[in-house]
Amino acid sequence: MKTIFLIALLLGSAAVAPAQDHYLPVSSTSQTAITSLHRAADLYSNIHFKEGKAELDKAMAEDPSFFMAYVYAIQYAPKAEKAPLIEKALAIDQAKFNKAEQIMRGFVEKWSKDTAAKAGETMKALVAAYPKTPQALEWASLHSFYTDKDTDAAVEYAQKLATLSPTYAPNYNILGYLYLEKKEPEKARGAFEKYLSLAPNEPNAYDSMAEYYLIGKEYAKSAELYDKAAAMGLPDAKERADKARAMIK
Repeated sequence: MKTIFLIALLLGSAAVAPAQDHYLPVSSTSQTAITSLHRAADLYSNIHFKEGKAELDKAMAEDPSFFMAYVYAIQYAPKAEKAPLIEKALAIDQAKFNKAEQIMRGFVEKWSKDTAAKAGETMKALVAAYPKTPQALEWASLHSFYTDKDTDAAVEYAQKLATLSPTYAPNYNILGYLYLEKKEPEKARGAFEKYLSLAPNEPNAYDSMAEYYLIGKEYAKSAELYDKAAAMGLPDAKERADKARAMIK
């Protein structure tokens, strides 16, 4: 499934980061809240939206001043729900914010004026501050693609992430869609196959591979993979499988 940064893409069960340094640092002192935030990230990345939101809500309930949790919530929230979240985020005392939080607060301030604000300069600053933190590169790639519509920048960040963290499965999902956007289907196929090999228990991996075949008009293969995703519990995959089958001549 083509991820939308409104609802995002972070990690998957077969690709859960092996160490906490995968994530950007946070200033919360509640380990419970931090754990819930990381779980939310893991769930959202592979399209477990309902479960991800539940973990995100837990993080904010456990620590109402958890700034980075609000950043996640703002990114994922429907447009109509962003304003109150932005207001709450900007009301949090920033005296003890780390560099990542300071950078993202600047972007939240931009969001407060324009929810369609470009992210390029913010993401450059984030990656410059945390060049060896996978999540910084992931956010930069996703914002480049979905917020700024800058496919070349998104590919560059995603390729750097693949080098830094080669077994991080969701990155290959975004790479697959980036290569499709650039009309490079063979590279797209390789990226989706890598995602599937690293995350065989994630229905979204089958759904994305199915979409690749659908775009390539290989409808039988597409339907088979959509059926697999549906059997694993992915919402709407059965409907997509039926549509793919209907296109078989």
